Amino acid sequence: MDMLEERIFNFGEKFKGRLDSLILDGALDYMNHNEVPLAFEILCDHICEYEISLSEIEYLEAMDLARDMNFDVTLGPYKHLKNLVVR
Repeated sequence: MDMLEERIFNFGEKFKGRLDSLILDGALDYMNHNEVPLAFEILCDHICEYEISLSEIEYLEAMDLARDMNFDVTLGPYKHLKNLVVR
């Protein structure tokens, strides 16, 4: 597992008990098929779809991961994550 995969896996692990395990495992399983960016995008889609609350730190971590993969954080699920931050 390379560093990016490890970061995404660790990020996903934070949602155990907050996101259905089948959904979480399904998203992270894409990494086993060399689809690391897709795994993260799907994970973020699910977080948004199920309106899972995020801490400010989790939000910032998601933004860092998205930027590190050259995703446009003004598009897709990333632009909606900010609305899920609980202060």
